[in-house]
Amino acid sequence: VAALSGDARRCLDICRRATEICEFASQKRTPEVVRMAHITEALEEMFSSPYINAIRNASLHEQIFLKAILAEFRRAGVEEATVQQIYHQHVALCRIEGMQSPTVSEMMAVCSRLGACRLLLVESSNKYLHMRVRLNISQDDVMYALKDE
Repeated sequence: VAALSGDARRCLDICRRATEICEFASQKRTPEVVRMAHITEALEEMFSSPYINAIRNASLHEQIFLKAILAEFRRAGVEEATVQQIYHQHVALCRIEGMQSPTVSEMMAVCSRLGACRLLLVESSNKYLHMRVRLNISQDDVMYALKDE
């Protein structure tokens, strides 16, 4: 669990769910001890949410945008940022990857798509670059989904 998340609450959630899976399976048979198979099933259940699948199937710039959000949250120390702040992080990540940076309008389209998927909570504003953005899922889930990328 530490390799996937590092969060003690997440570890306890997985243990609780593994116990539930074991109890449900043992209703049909004799009582059983929680085994690694139960924990593996709970892990797969917890880390295969629709949000994680949406991140894994997102476009390259959508994934970079999510990485930029994490970088900006780490830099600022708060879990909310403006599109402009995230855009600067995104441009920096594109430079590191040797990719062409998107235009502001392309960035707004990426942000809108991620908001439509409910991966982001985007505050509506008439000043697009000053819209506030927050993640609608945990940072751990985003890092887990992007880990293989």
